[in-house]
Amino acid sequence: MHETSIVNSIIRTLEMEFEEEKLHKMKAIYLKVGTLSNIEPRLLHNAYSAYNYGGSKYHNVALFIESTSIKIKCEVCNHITNVEKYRFICENCKRPSKNIIQGEEMLIHKIEFED
Repeated sequence: MHETSIVNSIIRTLEMEFEEEKLHKMKAIYLKVGTLSNIEPRLLHNAYSAYNYGGSKYHNVALFIESTSIKIKCEVCNHITNVEKYRFICENCKRPSKNIIQGEEMLIHKIEFED
C-alpha cells in the first residue's frame, strides 16, 4: 500500500516547511489528488487514520482530499478540454492530445491552522 509512504511524505514535508509551534496549531490538511495520479483517496484516508492510530501528534488534524479531473490543452488550437471517459480528444478541433495539464497531481493544496 503506497498510500502509507505518501502519508509519511506529506508529514515530512509539513515538518520541513513549518516550525514546531505552528504544527501544534494545525487543524486540517487539504490535498488535491488527480484521477491519473494512481492514488486512491479512500486508501489515503485509511493510511492517514492508521498513521494516527494510537495517538500521533497529528491525531486531531483532519484530512480533506479533493479529486481533480483530467484536463488537456490542445497542441493545435490551445483549447482546454475536460477529458471524459479517457478520451483525450480536443472538444474544439477534435484532434487527439496528450498534453495533460491537470489530473496527474498530488498536491498539498492548503493547510488550516487555529487562530
